[in-house]
Amino acid sequence: MRRYKLWLKAKLLQGRQRFVRAFRSYDQRQLLAALREVGVGAGDSVMLHSAFNPSHGFRGSIEQLTDAFIEAIGPEGHLLMVSLPYRTATVDYLQTYRTFDVRKTPSMMGLVSELFRRRPDVVRSLHPTHPVLVRGPRAEWFVEAHPECLYPCGPGSPFDRLAAADGKAVFFNVPVETYTFFHYLEHLVSGSLPFSLYTSTAFHLPVVDRSGQTRQMETHAFAREAIKRRRFSILESTLRARGLIRQCRVGATRIEALRVRDSVACVLEMAAQGKYFYDLSAGPTGLEEHGPPATKDMEPASTP
Repeated sequence: MRRYKLWLKAKLLQGRQRFVRAFRSYDQRQLLAALREVGVGAGDSVMLHSAFNPSHGFRGSIEQLTDAFIEAIGPEGHLLMVSLPYRTATVDYLQTYRTFDVRKTPSMMGLVSELFRRRPDVVRSLHPTHPVLVRGPRAEWFVEAHPECLYPCGPGSPFDRLAAADGKAVFFNVPVETYTFFHYLEHLVSGSLPFSLYTSTAFHLPVVDRSGQTRQMETHAFAREAIKRRRFSILESTLRARGLIRQCRVGATRIEALRVRDSVACVLEMAAQGKYFYDLSAGPTGLEEHGPPATKDMEPASTP
Protein backbone atom coordinates (compact mmCIF):
# COMPACT_ATOMS: atom_id res chain seq x y z
CA MET A 1 0.00 0.00 0.00
CA ARG A 2 2.77 2.42 0.90
CA ARG A 3 4.63 1.63 -2.33
CA TYR A 4 1.46 2.34 -4.32
CA LYS A 5 0.98 5.69 -2.55
CA LEU A 6 4.57 6.70 -3.36
CA TRP A 7 4.08 5.65 -7.01
CA LEU A 8 0.82 7.62 -7.21
CA LYS A 9 2.42 10.68 -5.63
CA ALA A 10 5.29 10.54 -8.13
CA LYS A 11 2.86 10.27 -11.05
CA LEU A 12 0.83 13.22 -9.82
CA LEU A 13 4.00 15.29 -9.47
CA GLN A 14 5.12 14.37 -12.97
CA GLY A 15 1.71 15.29 -14.33
CA ARG A 16 1.79 18.66 -12.60
CA GLN A 17 5.26 19.40 -13.90
CA ARG A 18 4.20 18.55 -17.47
CA PHE A 19 1.19 20.85 -17.13
CA VAL A 20 3.35 23.70 -15.80
CA ARG A 21 5.92 23.26 -18.59
CA ALA A 22 3.16 23.33 -21.21
CA PHE A 23 0.97 26.13 -19.87
CA ARG A 24 2.54 28.01 -16.93
CA SER A 25 6.27 28.24 -17.63
CA TYR A 26 8.26 31.43 -18.18
CA ASP A 27 11.75 32.62 -19.07
CA GLN A 28 14.22 35.22 -17.79
CA ARG A 29 12.65 38.04 -19.81
CA GLN A 30 9.25 37.40 -18.25
CA LEU A 31 10.80 37.14 -14.79
CA LEU A 32 12.51 40.50 -15.30
CA ALA A 33 9.18 42.07 -16.24
CA ALA A 34 7.59 40.60 -13.09
CA LEU A 35 10.36 42.02 -10.92
CA ARG A 36 9.78 45.44 -12.44
CA GLU A 37 6.08 45.04 -11.61
CA VAL A 38 6.81 44.55 -7.89
CA GLY A 39 9.17 47.53 -7.86
CA VAL A 40 12.66 46.06 -8.30
CA GLY A 41 14.80 48.42 -10.35
CA ALA A 42 18.35 49.26 -11.37
CA GLY A 43 20.59 50.16 -8.43
CA ASP A 44 18.38 48.49 -5.83
CA SER A 45 19.72 46.50 -2.88
CA VAL A 46 17.58 43.37 -2.69
CA MET A 47 17.53 40.64 -0.06
CA LEU A 48 16.14 37.57 -1.81
CA HIS A 49 14.22 34.80 -0.05
CA SER A 50 13.46 31.99 -2.46
CA ALA A 51 12.43 28.44 -3.22
CA PHE A 52 13.39 26.75 -6.48
CA ASN A 53 11.26 23.92 -7.84
CA PRO A 54 10.45 22.79 -11.41
CA SER A 55 6.75 23.02 -10.56
CA HIS A 56 7.13 26.82 -10.27
CA GLY A 57 7.65 27.05 -14.02
CA PHE A 58 10.97 28.87 -14.48
CA ARG A 59 12.64 27.65 -17.67
CA GLY A 60 16.25 27.65 -16.59
CA SER A 61 18.76 26.68 -13.93
CA ILE A 62 19.25 28.14 -10.46
CA GLU A 63 22.24 30.08 -11.80
CA GLN A 64 20.07 31.55 -14.58
CA LEU A 65 17.43 32.47 -12.00
CA THR A 66 20.05 34.31 -9.95
CA ASP A 67 21.36 35.98 -13.10
CA ALA A 68 17.87 37.35 -13.76
CA PHE A 69 17.85 39.05 -10.36
CA ILE A 70 21.34 40.42 -10.98
CA GLU A 71 20.19 41.80 -14.32
CA ALA A 72 17.16 43.39 -12.66
CA ILE A 73 19.27 45.42 -10.22
CA GLY A 74 22.06 46.20 -12.70
CA PRO A 75 25.79 46.73 -12.10
CA GLU A 76 25.24 49.28 -9.31
CA GLY A 77 22.76 47.12 -7.43
CA HIS A 78 23.34 44.62 -4.64
CA LEU A 79 21.88 41.15 -4.25
CA LEU A 80 21.81 39.72 -0.72
CA MET A 81 20.79 36.34 0.66
CA VAL A 82 20.94 34.86 4.14
CA SER A 83 23.16 31.79 4.56
CA LEU A 84 22.42 30.39 8.00
CA PRO A 85 24.43 27.21 8.67
CA TYR A 86 21.61 25.46 10.58
CA ARG A 87 17.86 24.72 10.51
CA THR A 88 17.17 24.69 14.24
CA ALA A 89 16.72 27.52 16.72
CA THR A 90 19.84 29.66 16.98
CA VAL A 91 20.44 28.86 20.65
CA ASP A 92 20.37 25.11 19.90
CA TYR A 93 22.90 25.55 17.12
CA LEU A 94 25.22 27.62 19.29
CA GLN A 95 25.15 24.99 22.01
CA THR A 96 26.80 22.55 19.60
CA TYR A 97 29.86 24.89 19.57
CA ARG A 98 30.63 24.08 15.95
CA THR A 99 33.29 26.23 14.30
CA PHE A 100 31.83 28.43 11.59
CA ASP A 101 34.17 28.75 8.59
CA VAL A 102 33.09 31.71 6.47
CA ARG A 103 34.79 30.15 3.42
CA LYS A 104 33.49 26.58 3.67
CA THR A 105 30.49 26.18 5.97
CA PRO A 106 27.50 25.50 3.68
CA SER A 107 24.34 27.56 3.71
CA MET A 108 21.38 25.55 4.95
CA MET A 109 18.95 27.97 3.33
CA GLY A 110 18.58 25.88 0.18
CA LEU A 111 20.18 25.55 -3.22
CA VAL A 112 19.67 29.13 -4.40
CA SER A 113 21.53 30.44 -1.36
CA GLU A 114 24.21 27.74 -1.42
CA LEU A 115 25.01 28.16 -5.11
CA PHE A 116 25.08 31.92 -4.67
CA ARG A 117 27.59 31.44 -1.82
CA ARG A 118 29.91 29.60 -4.21
CA ARG A 119 30.06 32.42 -6.76
CA PRO A 120 33.52 34.04 -6.83
CA ASP A 121 32.10 37.58 -6.80
CA VAL A 122 30.02 37.03 -3.64
CA VAL A 123 31.23 37.94 -0.15
CA ARG A 124 29.90 36.47 3.09
CA SER A 125 29.70 38.21 6.41
CA LEU A 126 31.70 36.72 9.28
CA HIS A 127 29.05 35.82 11.82
CA PRO A 128 28.34 32.33 13.18
CA THR A 129 24.53 32.55 13.35
CA HIS A 130 23.24 34.95 10.66
CA PRO A 131 25.90 35.26 7.92
CA VAL A 132 24.72 37.22 4.88
CA LEU A 133 25.86 36.85 1.27
CA VAL A 134 26.27 39.99 -0.83
CA ARG A 135 27.15 40.69 -4.44
CA GLY A 136 27.67 44.22 -5.72
CA PRO A 137 30.13 47.14 -5.78
CA ARG A 138 29.67 47.95 -2.05
CA ALA A 139 29.44 44.37 -0.83
CA GLU A 140 32.23 44.87 1.70
CA TRP A 141 30.38 47.81 3.25
CA PHE A 142 27.37 45.60 3.91
CA VAL A 143 29.39 42.92 5.75
CA GLU A 144 32.41 44.67 7.27
CA ALA A 145 30.99 45.34 10.75
CA HIS A 146 29.18 42.03 11.24
CA PRO A 147 32.04 40.32 13.17
CA GLU A 148 31.73 42.97 15.88
CA CYS A 149 27.96 42.68 16.25
CA LEU A 150 26.92 41.40 19.65
CA TYR A 151 23.34 41.17 18.33
CA PRO A 152 23.33 39.23 15.04
CA CYS A 153 20.70 41.29 13.22
CA GLY A 154 21.05 44.57 15.10
CA PRO A 155 23.14 47.74 14.68
CA GLY A 156 26.07 47.36 12.30
CA SER A 157 24.77 44.12 10.82
CA PRO A 158 24.04 43.67 7.10
CA PHE A 159 20.36 44.06 8.00
CA ASP A 160 21.09 47.49 9.46
CA ARG A 161 23.05 48.36 6.31
CA LEU A 162 20.17 47.12 4.14
CA ALA A 163 17.87 49.61 5.89
CA ALA A 164 20.45 52.38 5.44
CA ALA A 165 20.62 51.55 1.73
CA ASP A 166 16.81 51.76 1.42
CA GLY A 167 16.77 48.12 0.39
CA LYS A 168 13.97 45.76 -0.49
CA ALA A 169 13.07 42.20 0.38
CA VAL A 170 11.79 39.91 -2.36
CA PHE A 171 9.93 36.65 -1.70
CA PHE A 172 10.15 34.24 -4.61
CA ASN A 173 7.78 31.29 -4.08
CA VAL A 174 8.12 31.58 -0.29
CA PRO A 175 5.78 33.20 2.25
CA VAL A 176 6.44 36.66 3.64
CA GLU A 177 7.07 35.08 7.05
CA THR A 178 10.52 34.14 5.70
CA TYR A 179 11.40 37.84 6.19
CA THR A 180 14.75 37.59 7.99
CA PHE A 181 14.85 41.38 8.33
CA PHE A 182 12.11 40.75 10.91
CA HIS A 183 14.89 40.17 13.46
CA TYR A 184 16.13 43.73 12.91
CA LEU A 185 12.59 44.95 13.57
CA GLU A 186 12.54 42.90 16.77
CA HIS A 187 15.71 44.59 17.92
CA LEU A 188 14.17 48.03 17.35
CA VAL A 189 11.38 47.33 19.85
CA SER A 190 13.29 45.02 22.22
CA GLY A 191 13.67 47.68 24.90
CA SER A 192 9.90 48.02 25.22
CA LEU A 193 9.11 44.33 25.63
CA PRO A 194 8.19 42.80 29.01
CA PHE A 195 10.64 39.95 28.36
CA SER A 196 14.14 39.69 27.01
CA LEU A 197 14.59 39.25 23.28
CA TYR A 198 18.06 37.74 23.78
CA THR A 199 19.83 35.27 26.00
CA SER A 200 21.13 36.88 29.19
CA THR A 201 24.71 35.84 28.47
CA ALA A 202 26.59 35.90 25.21
CA PHE A 203 28.10 32.86 23.51
CA HIS A 204 31.85 32.79 22.86
CA LEU A 205 32.89 30.54 20.03
CA PRO A 206 35.55 30.15 17.35
CA VAL A 207 35.10 31.21 13.73
CA VAL A 208 37.42 30.97 10.73
CA ASP A 209 37.78 34.12 8.64
CA ARG A 210 38.50 34.54 4.93
CA SER A 211 42.25 34.29 5.45
CA GLY A 212 41.87 30.94 7.22
CA GLN A 213 42.67 32.38 10.65
CA THR A 214 40.70 31.22 13.69
CA ARG A 215 39.37 33.94 15.95
CA GLN A 216 36.93 34.17 18.84
CA MET A 217 33.55 35.82 18.45
CA GLU A 218 30.88 36.85 20.91
CA THR A 219 27.16 36.93 20.14
CA HIS A 220 23.80 36.73 21.83
CA ALA A 221 21.07 34.37 20.62
CA PHE A 222 17.33 34.88 20.63
CA ALA A 223 15.83 33.76 23.93
CA ARG A 224 13.50 30.77 23.92
CA GLU A 225 10.76 32.80 25.58
CA ALA A 226 10.90 35.40 22.82
CA ILE A 227 10.76 32.68 20.16
CA LYS A 228 7.63 31.22 21.74
CA ARG A 229 5.93 34.59 21.90
CA ARG A 230 6.51 35.66 18.28
CA ARG A 231 3.39 36.29 16.22
CA PHE A 232 4.63 37.28 12.79
CA SER A 233 1.09 37.20 11.41
CA ILE A 234 0.31 40.40 13.36
CA LEU A 235 3.03 42.27 11.50
CA GLU A 236 2.20 40.74 8.14
CA SER A 237 -1.50 41.56 8.37
CA THR A 238 -0.62 45.16 9.27
CA LEU A 239 1.79 45.48 6.36
CA ARG A 240 -0.81 44.08 3.97
CA ALA A 241 -3.58 46.30 5.33
CA ARG A 242 -1.38 49.32 4.58
CA GLY A 243 -0.65 48.12 1.05
CA LEU A 244 3.09 47.87 1.70
CA ILE A 245 3.57 44.42 0.15
CA ARG A 246 3.53 44.40 -3.64
CA GLN A 247 2.80 41.14 -5.44
CA CYS A 248 2.41 39.57 -8.84
CA ARG A 249 2.42 36.18 -10.51
CA VAL A 250 4.44 34.94 -13.47
CA GLY A 251 3.71 31.44 -14.68
CA ALA A 252 3.24 29.25 -11.61
CA THR A 253 5.40 31.55 -9.48
CA ARG A 254 4.31 34.04 -6.83
CA ILE A 255 6.55 37.06 -6.21
CA GLU A 256 6.09 39.55 -3.38
CA ALA A 257 8.26 42.52 -2.43
CA LEU A 258 8.56 44.93 0.48
CA ARG A 259 10.64 48.06 1.04
CA VAL A 260 12.41 47.46 4.35
CA ARG A 261 12.14 51.08 5.47
CA ASP A 262 8.37 50.79 5.15
CA SER A 263 8.41 47.89 7.59
CA VAL A 264 10.63 49.90 9.97
CA ALA A 265 8.21 52.85 9.91
CA CYS A 266 5.26 50.52 10.38
CA VAL A 267 6.82 48.80 13.40
CA LEU A 268 7.80 52.07 15.07
CA GLU A 269 4.29 53.41 14.60
CA MET A 270 2.82 50.20 16.02
CA ALA A 271 5.14 50.41 19.03
CA ALA A 272 4.13 54.02 19.66
CA GLN A 273 0.55 52.73 19.92
CA GLY A 274 1.57 49.88 22.23
CA LYS A 275 1.12 47.24 19.50
CA TYR A 276 3.67 44.45 19.05
CA PHE A 277 4.00 41.22 17.10
CA TYR A 278 4.23 39.03 20.21
CA ASP A 279 1.97 37.31 22.71
CA LEU A 280 2.30 39.77 25.59
CA SER A 281 0.19 37.84 28.09
CA ALA A 282 1.80 37.52 31.52
CA GLY A 283 3.85 34.46 32.37
CA PRO A 284 5.30 31.71 30.16
CA THR A 285 3.34 30.99 27.00
CA GLY A 286 3.50 27.24 27.40
CA LEU A 287 3.59 26.88 23.62
CA GLU A 288 5.91 24.69 21.62
CA GLU A 289 8.97 26.52 20.33
CA HIS A 290 8.81 27.52 16.72
CA GLY A 291 11.84 28.39 14.60
CA PRO A 292 12.09 32.16 14.12
CA PRO A 293 9.50 32.74 11.39
CA ALA A 294 11.62 35.39 9.74
CA THR A 295 14.52 33.14 8.93
CA LYS A 296 12.78 30.44 6.94
CA ASP A 297 14.84 30.51 3.76
CA MET A 298 15.48 26.88 2.92
CA GLU A 299 14.72 25.24 -0.41
CA PRO A 300 12.20 24.15 -1.32
CA ALA A 301 10.51 25.29 1.85
CA SER A 302 12.23 27.56 4.44
CA THR A 303 14.43 28.03 7.61
CA PRO A 304 14.41 28.97 11.26
